[in-house]
Amino acid sequence: MNIKSIMDILTIILIFLLSIGAVICPPCDPPPEKPTDLQVIVFDVGQADCTLLKMDDHAMLIDAGNTGQDALVLGYLAEYDVTTLDYLVATHPHADHIGSMPSVVRTMERIDTVLMPDKGHTTQIYGDLMDAIDEKGIPIKIPTPGEVFQWGAARVEVLAPNSPTYRNDDLNEYSIVLRVEYGDTSFLFTGDAGEISESEQLDRGFLLKSDVLKVGHHGSRGSSTQQYLDAVAPSYAVICCGAGNPYGHPTPEALGRLAGVGAEIYRTDQNGTITFTTNGTTIKITTTPTPPPPHLYIGHKNNLVVHLYTCSSLPSPQNQVYFDPDTLEEAIDAGYNPHAACTNYSPMS
Repeated sequence: MNIKSIMDILTIILIFLLSIGAVICPPCDPPPEKPTDLQVIVFDVGQADCTLLKMDDHAMLIDAGNTGQDALVLGYLAEYDVTTLDYLVATHPHADHIGSMPSVVRTMERIDTVLMPDKGHTTQIYGDLMDAIDEKGIPIKIPTPGEVFQWGAARVEVLAPNSPTYRNDDLNEYSIVLRVEYGDTSFLFTGDAGEISESEQLDRGFLLKSDVLKVGHHGSRGSSTQQYLDAVAPSYAVICCGAGNPYGHPTPEALGRLAGVGAEIYRTDQNGTITFTTNGTTIKITTTPTPPPPHLYIGHKNNLVVHLYTCSSLPSPQNQVYFDPDTLEEAIDAGYNPHAACTNYSPMS
């Protein structure tokens, strides 16, 4: 047998062996990547709002607590290693939503975009926020209802505000409302939007159905209307509210409507910080109780006014007075006048 014949036979054998290998072990696809988790963390900031959305190296902060909560809000962000934000959302210019936002703006290493409604305010905190944004040269975008943008692997749609002005210039109705969709899961963030905004969203025919609803305006009577909740049909509802707040939030009416649509209700005043984690298919919920404050009632030694610890008008540390026992009655007996805005106290009660 000559060399050419031998080479031909070896070539045929090699082809045969390769064909068998291809059948026995076909080319394997790489293992599917583990789905990225989206975390939605609703922080306990008392009678205020602050929610962080985090996915891989993407982060979005919706509102930033009340005035005087700078250390608290920045501490929460540090806990989650957040040093940059793709979006900072100021849903509307009330202090209980933007109170610590100037500090967030000045502390973050980078903020790509600030989302705000086309509605300003005359308060000092709003002016301070605008100054901070200007100092850092951050672009402000006024979102348009119906606008959709991609954030990481999530889809975000703007649903409100839908009018240039509102009756009685109600700042709550100017709230930016966002629906975030990730895989088969969805979240609806409503700021302090009330009945008018909810009605407009329904009239526009927006898709409202969401697994998780951040309840509007702390669970007030004038938000979470029946028609709106029927459209949202949330499996879970989360309410941002402070223990013993003077507004009675969440109201029995709002709680009743939420229960009526079958929503499982979570509250920051009862559950602390609430975290929703989803891989786009399932949602896992964890709660982190907030440690009790060292002092429930804090007096101002100069003007003899006593505040609940969550009040945005607490005296500076050097002017604070504490009581033993730590009760409102003890403060009153000591000659202090209850701050009506935070203690909900009246002489007739």
